[in-house]
Amino acid sequence: MVEFEVTAGIAAAAQRVWTLLADVESWPRWLPTVTLVDALDGGPLAIGRRYRVEQPKLRPAVWTVTEFQSGTHFQWQARSPGMTMVADHAVTPLDGQAVQIRLRFRFEGVLGALLGRMFGRTTRRYLQAEAQALKRQAETG
Repeated sequence: MVEFEVTAGIAAAAQRVWTLLADVESWPRWLPTVTLVDALDGGPLAIGRRYRVEQPKLRPAVWTVTEFQSGTHFQWQARSPGMTMVADHAVTPLDGQAVQIRLRFRFEGVLGALLGRMFGRTTRRYLQAEAQALKRQAETG
């Protein structure tokens, strides 16, 4: 397993940050690392829902929500032969107008360690860009 994580403080209400994060279909409008999110099952983010995600320089992947705690956390996974990718998104309120976000991404499985090392630089760069875009969108958007 290879794992990457980034955290950031955001000067915005937890509900605002969560609303932006959980509206995955809107990500392509403000997130530079995502070009398409297509809800395959319709409806809002929930356990079992699937989304086709396209990102620059990466193959499209179908992500399935595996954990969901409204207002604070969701995790989704994309599987391919020999590997599972897991992306975890968390919002922790600090006070009425500030939160900390944690974005975590890991590669699991036989091929996960190899691909995690191969795509480590891109993964780190994407996580940083996503945290900064979320901060910018929540604080000024």
